[in-house]
Amino acid sequence: MAVHRSLLLLVFMHGFAAAALPQLPGLTSPQPAPAAQPAPAVPPDPLGRETPRGTLLGFIREAQEERYPRAVEYFQPPPTRRRHSEQDEEELAAQLLAILNQKFAGALELTSRDPLGRLDDGLPPDQERISSALGTGEKFLVQMVRLDDEHGRKLWYFARSTLDHVPEMYESLTFPEIEKKIPPALVTHRLLYMPLWQWIAIVVFLPVALLGGRLITLVTAFLVNRARKARNKPPIAPQKFFQVDPITLTIAIVSHYIFVGYIGTSLLYRLYYRKVVWVFLAFDFYWILTRITRAIAARLGSSLTKRGMLAERSIVSLVRRFTQVFIFLLVALTVLSNLGVDVSTALAGIGIGSLALGLGAQKTFENLFGGVSILFDKVIQIGDTCRINNQTGVVEDIGLRSTRLRTGERTLLSIPNGVMASAVVENLRFRDKFLCQQTIRLRYDLSPDHVRYVLGQIQNLLIEDPKVEDPSARVRFLRFAEYALEVEIYCYILEPEFTAYLATQEQLLLKIMDAIEKAGAVVALPTQTTFVTRDAWVDPQKAKAAEAAVEKARDPGVPGLRAQPPSD
Repeated sequence: MAVHRSLLLLVFMHGFAAAALPQLPGLTSPQPAPAAQPAPAVPPDPLGRETPRGTLLGFIREAQEERYPRAVEYFQPPPTRRRHSEQDEEELAAQLLAILNQKFAGALELTSRDPLGRLDDGLPPDQERISSALGTGEKFLVQMVRLDDEHGRKLWYFARSTLDHVPEMYESLTFPEIEKKIPPALVTHRLLYMPLWQWIAIVVFLPVALLGGRLITLVTAFLVNRARKARNKPPIAPQKFFQVDPITLTIAIVSHYIFVGYIGTSLLYRLYYRKVVWVFLAFDFYWILTRITRAIAARLGSSLTKRGMLAERSIVSLVRRFTQVFIFLLVALTVLSNLGVDVSTALAGIGIGSLALGLGAQKTFENLFGGVSILFDKVIQIGDTCRINNQTGVVEDIGLRSTRLRTGERTLLSIPNGVMASAVVENLRFRDKFLCQQTIRLRYDLSPDHVRYVLGQIQNLLIEDPKVEDPSARVRFLRFAEYALEVEIYCYILEPEFTAYLATQEQLLLKIMDAIEKAGAVVALPTQTTFVTRDAWVDPQKAKAAEAAVEKARDPGVPGLRAQPPSD
């Protein structure tokens, strides 16, 4: 029984300790505090009123599509003491759109994209004024205010100070008189929310603008030629009437853009049209600059050619091409920036692309730098006659990638500049004289004195000719050939031009032929002669003398001669 009581007491104490353990401080781990609930995110404004530009474009878009109830939401809420009916507010939206379409003189791209607006305009931080909103001389100002909506978002609205003056400004508008004279169907019917007559006017005015621009350029060219004639200068080359030049195209584009704004075309469409105009104007700007650089390069090249500076002329041509590439990149980046493309990202992409291109186009860059080294080293120039890799021709062009050579067969040979930089180039332009080396073959039946006389006559011809360099000129009996006595004529003709050298050499060779004929000599031909005779070819007396000389050579007693050992 005592044992049972002890076990019962032990079990009771263990249960009490287990129940009391959570209540003792410091013996249990603290429970983590519940995480704070994140504040609910404020949804973005579905109308895009976070920036002044978003408010302006959003209102124009909604009003253009005649969704006036949504367009009214871009207005500053009226004070509680001044209630406006929905119909009045919608009519106010239509009137404000008409004012902006006909009177807006600025660029929508200049409106601030910053949620805080422009802070350098001298206005309070919660106010914004649309720059160049109306034409000069107008007292109507377009202002915006930044207010909190029911969700706590800070949004931009058209200020009531502007909206209160809209009816008065609308009454002063002078709508085009053409709308009163054309059929009402062209005014009431709309294509993409714009009246049909405006679409027709835009299309019809295109050839009118081109014709007007062409007439202006022709009149300007006529006046310039009159002025140049008065100063005894050559006139500008005439152009065909229907030949479009960059000046004509620029005048036509600008006049068409002004016309589109004058007829009250939708401001939203003018935003897109402005981007198209920017592309064409950038193209014209590049066209004009390339013509200017080409004209400057041509004038510099002509001046350098007259002074004999042909290498500098080639460098001018290469610099002109680099300049045109740089202008193209600059114009392209400007157009992309005005179209809303992030230019910094484009530049980073260009840098990465250039690195990849440099790794994959090593031969191209090798040719490029090879062309630069050729021009600056002045190895060859345009117009030089050169021999390159066993090819001879006249250099016609030194480009960024290759050098073009006009061969004697009138074919155009293109040699990569990388090959040119490492090839052995023989420039024939630097020759101050030409080598004339000829071999004359005389007959064997000439006597030695006759040969000496012929050599003397040819030598005198070389000395008397003023086009032959005297110190290096020589005429020598060279060898006994198979069928002739070979005489070498070696001299330099003092002519730097190849054609002049050929003419001088021709005259010299004709004089040598006359001298040989007067001397009674004959030029040998490659012939073979057979003699049939019973006469001995060897003179008997001379043969006996030769045998006696050999016998004396065998006698060791003869002074000055040594006996030859007997042959085995």
